[in-house]
Amino acid sequence: MFNRKNLTFLKVIFIVAILFHCIIINPVKANGNYTIDDFEFYSKLSPFFEALDILREKYIQKDLDLTKLIQGAIKGMLETLDDPYTRYMDPQSLKREQEDMFYGHFGGLGIIITVRDEQLTVISPIEDTPAYQAGIKAGDVIVEIDGKPTTGMGLDEAVNVLRGDKGTPVTVGIKREGNAEVIYFNIIRDIIEVTAVKGKILEDSKIGYIRITSFNVNTEPELRKVLDEYSKNELLIQGIILDLRNNPGGLLDSAIEVASKFIAEGTVVYVKDRDGIKISIPSLGNQYPQWPLVVLINEGSASASEIVAGAIKDRKRGILVGTKSFGKGLVQQVFSLSDDSGVVITTSEYFTPNQININNIGIEPDILVEQEEENNNINSEEKDLQLDRAIELLKEEIDKVAVKINF
Repeated sequence: MFNRKNLTFLKVIFIVAILFHCIIINPVKANGNYTIDDFEFYSKLSPFFEALDILREKYIQKDLDLTKLIQGAIKGMLETLDDPYTRYMDPQSLKREQEDMFYGHFGGLGIIITVRDEQLTVISPIEDTPAYQAGIKAGDVIVEIDGKPTTGMGLDEAVNVLRGDKGTPVTVGIKREGNAEVIYFNIIRDIIEVTAVKGKILEDSKIGYIRITSFNVNTEPELRKVLDEYSKNELLIQGIILDLRNNPGGLLDSAIEVASKFIAEGTVVYVKDRDGIKISIPSLGNQYPQWPLVVLINEGSASASEIVAGAIKDRKRGILVGTKSFGKGLVQQVFSLSDDSGVVITTSEYFTPNQININNIGIEPDILVEQEEENNNINSEEKDLQLDRAIELLKEEIDKVAVKINF
C-alpha cells in the first residue's frame, strides 16, 4: 500500500519521464533546450505536490477549486520575486490587457498604476478621463479603494476593483506628498478611449505641437499621419514640441518607431538580457526634416516615454523640459498559458544611448520647470508653465536656424 511519500515520488518520476520524453522527442522548449539541470529542477517540486496532497486529503472543505489553487500558487511564486512588474494574470486579466494594448478602450477611471515600495502608486492619469478630471496625479499612492485598505493588494486585484461599468462610482483614498491627511476622490467610471497621438499647430506660431498619450499599435501610424501633414507645410512648421507628460509608456517596438521619427540614424536604446548581453537597437530611419525639437516630460512619463526622451536627450536631438521622469527601465513580455491565463515577466532592462540605467532613477530634464501645484491638468485653462517655456525655447532655436540660413 502506497503512503503519501511514495505517491509523491511517483508523481516526480512521472514528471521526469515527461521531461525525458520532451528531451528525446521534442528537444526544444519555450526559451531554449532542456538540460540535465532541468531534472534536478523538476525533482524539487516534491514539496508542492506534498502540500497539495495534504490539502486534498485533510482540509476541512472537501470540494477544493483546483484551478484556483494552481492560479494562487503561480501568483505567489511570482510575488516572491519582489518585482512589481512581474505578475500573474487570470484569463479575464489577460484578455483585458490585450484589449487595452490593441484597442485602447475599457471601462474604468483612466489611471495607470504600479506597485512601488510595496504601495499602489499612480504612474499617471490618462488625459481627459474621470481620474484626470478629478485631479488624480502621478505619484499619488492609493491607500484605500471603496473603504478597503490596499495594504498587500496585488496589482491585478487593484485593477480589477478599479475597473467597472460606465456610470458606476468608486471612492479612492490617496496619500499625496506634502499632504498629511488621506485625500478622498469619488469618481464615476466611464469608457476610456485612448487616442495615442494628438497634433495641432499652435496659434500665432510656426510650431507643431504633438501630444503622445500612450505607446500602442496605433501610435506609429497616428504619429506618421501628423508628421506627414507637417511635412506638406514645411515652410509653416519650423519646430516641434513633443509632449510626453503623463504618458505611462507601452510597447517597446512603438517607442523605437516613435524615436526613429526624430532620430534618423544611430542607437535609440540598448537592451540587456538575463545573460548580460547588451544589444544596440538602432533607429529605423526616416525622411522627415530635422525640425528643432523640444520634449516635455514629468513624473508621469514612464517606460516607453523614457526610451524616447532618453534617446533624444543623449543624441542631442532636442531639449528636454519639465520635471524628472518616473524611472522605469525594465522590459516585460506577456506569455500565454494553456488555460488562457498569462504571466507578465521582466525579461530585460534598457539603457539610454549613453548607456545610462534610469530604473528607479528617472531622466532629468535639460531645463527644470515646475508646474504650478494647482494645475494638474496639463491642457487645462490654467497657465501651463512648462509648455510656455518650451515655446520660448523653440522660438529661440528657430531664430538660430534662421540666422544660419540668412548668413
